[in-house]
Amino acid sequence: MPTWKLIDTDGLKHFQHLCGECSGRKETVLAASGWRLVRPGEPVSCRDCTLKCQLTAAGLWGAEDAIRYAVCEQCPELGACELKGRYFC
Repeated sequence: MPTWKLIDTDGLKHFQHLCGECSGRKETVLAASGWRLVRPGEPVSCRDCTLKCQLTAAGLWGAEDAIRYAVCEQCPELGACELKGRYFC
């Protein structure tokens, strides 16, 4: 997965897991901001893409299956979603 890493001035490590498309779009800006590409490839899910997900936006990943699946059924992006309300390792 395209994984970007930044170690801030306090020594804390930050990561961004992005799909190939988002990584390519943001590569110049990330590199200019001190981020390093530490792993190429495709992720299970993209950090930027999941920000559009209502499960992520509403903090519902810990909710019961019925609640998660009901939210997903209303999503216009469900057909393209690899997660479809499920957790993956």
